[in-house]
Amino acid sequence: MFSKLRSILFLIVLLVGGPAMLYAGFKEAKDSKALADHGVSVEATVTEVTWSTKRGRERNFRAQITFSTPDGKSVSDSVSLGNDQGKALRDQPDDKPAVLSVKYLPEDPHTVILADHKDESGLFYGIGAVMLLIGLGMLVYRLRS
Repeated sequence: MFSKLRSILFLIVLLVGGPAMLYAGFKEAKDSKALADHGVSVEATVTEVTWSTKRGRERNFRAQITFSTPDGKSVSDSVSLGNDQGKALRDQPDDKPAVLSVKYLPEDPHTVILADHKDESGLFYGIGAVMLLIGLGMLVYRLRS
């Protein structure tokens, strides 16, 4: 009974997670294209660096940043960092504020990424498609047997 329940839960995860990953890929592609087309580059001040620790390893670094738009509006947001960059910013002395180069959309200043961000929508599309196909295959197999 437990294996049947686990199988059904796994099927639900695949059938819901696949489209969710496809949507994440679509949003990543749309945002990356807009930022490459007309995004504005600015220097943002890092106010805080956060991370999580799992099995003794530090990961999932995020930086809280603030920057000003040309019209004088102050924007606070957060960006994801790589492990090396996150550790370097975390270990930087407090007397000198850290600065990151970021890009934002003028029409939506809270759509912000690091200036050297690479578009990863293909990865999201691939993972989402594989999850959805496996889920549909499992569903058809279960319904036929």
